[in-house]
Amino acid sequence: MTDPRVAAFARVASGNIEPIRVIEGQRTKLTRVAHGITYDPVNDLIIATEPLASSIVFFKGGSGGNVPPLRVIQGPHTELHQPWQVAVDAVHKEVWIADYGQAHIAAFPLFGNGDVAPLRVISDSKDGMRVVSGVAVDPKTNLVVAAARNAHYQGGLFIFDRTTNGDVAPLRLIAGPTTGIRGLWHVQMLNGKIFATVSEGAYRPPYDPGGYAPVANCNGPISEFAPAPLGFLGVWNETDDGDVAPRAIIRGADTLIVQPNGLALDPKHGEIFISTGMRNGLAAYHLPGFF
Repeated sequence: MTDPRVAAFARVASGNIEPIRVIEGQRTKLTRVAHGITYDPVNDLIIATEPLASSIVFFKGGSGGNVPPLRVIQGPHTELHQPWQVAVDAVHKEVWIADYGQAHIAAFPLFGNGDVAPLRVISDSKDGMRVVSGVAVDPKTNLVVAAARNAHYQGGLFIFDRTTNGDVAPLRLIAGPTTGIRGLWHVQMLNGKIFATVSEGAYRPPYDPGGYAPVANCNGPISEFAPAPLGFLGVWNETDDGDVAPRAIIRGADTLIVQPNGLALDPKHGEIFISTGMRNGLAAYHLPGFF
C-alpha cells in the first residue's frame, strides 16, 4: 500500500468499491508504505511491516479506524532495517520477516513486543543472498523460503531448514534461466508447494539524481519499470532444486498481472490474490487445481 492504512474488502468484492473498514490515523503507527501485510486466522491478528519505521505492528483482526496497535516490535535489538514481507507460523508461535535492507530473514516471537531480539537470523553470504523481499514458512515440513536476488542469478528461492540460524548455505536453491525468475517479491508455502510473484523488470528512476528533471531523451510520462516483461505467478515444489521450470504459472496480458508484488492464498475457495502497484489494485484468480 502507498497510503498509511490497511483496508479490508469482502472476499468476493470486485470493481472500484469502498472497503468494509480501514485502519488509519496517527495512533496506528502505520507509515507511508507497508510492503507486507498478513492475517493470522489462528490468533485473529493483522500484521504489517513498516520499512520506514523499521517496525512490525500487530492489530486485532476486526480493527478499524484510528486505533493503536496491540503490539509493536521495534528497536536496535530487533536488527530490523527494512522489513518487507511477513509470514506467520502459528504452530511454533513465530513471525518471520524478510528484511530488504539487512539481506536476511528473521524469526521473532509471535507475541513479542518492544525492542526484542530475533529468535533466529538466516543469511547466505556464500551464495550472495541480498535484496530479500519475500519469506514464507511451512511448519508441516519445517522449511522456510526466502525470495531474494543473489550474486549468480537475478533472483532465486532459497530454501532453508526452519530451525537454521546464522550465515549458512540453503538446503536447495531454485534459480536460473529456465525458472524465468529475474526479480522476486512475495512468496507463500502450502501443501508442499512454493508460490511466488515474479517481477521481471528492474526499477529505473524516471528522474535525474536531483529528482527535478526527467531522464535524458524523455518525451513524455514513462513507467519507472518500463520497458520490461509483465511478470507472472510461478509455482514450484518445496523439493525442487536448481534451474527448474515452474510447475504451474499465471502470466500474459489478459491476466492483468503487471509487476506483481503482494500474494495471498485462499485454498478453501481455490483462489489466489495478487496485488500490483502498476495497476493500483488487487486481482483474484479461481484456480483450485493449483492447490
